[in-house]
Amino acid sequence: MDELQLLTGSIADLNWFKENSASIGEKYEGEFIAIDNKKILESAPKIDILIRKLEKKGININLVLIKYVNPQGEIIIL
Repeated sequence: MDELQLLTGSIADLNWFKENSASIGEKYEGEFIAIDNKKILESAPKIDILIRKLEKKGININLVLIKYVNPQGEIIIL
């Protein structure tokens, strides 16, 4: 997979995450999720646990989008 394909896939997955954030939030609130090809591959309450789960399945963490699903009403200021 070349860099352009990886970037295009990541953008598509990010857009999918944004478009489906309400339904994703209902199921994965307060968890980290790994997304690839508009599918949630795995979830965990802590990122290190998520990474271990992905590695155990043989999934390269550099090739998936990892997002944190904010709990409802939580505001994050960067």
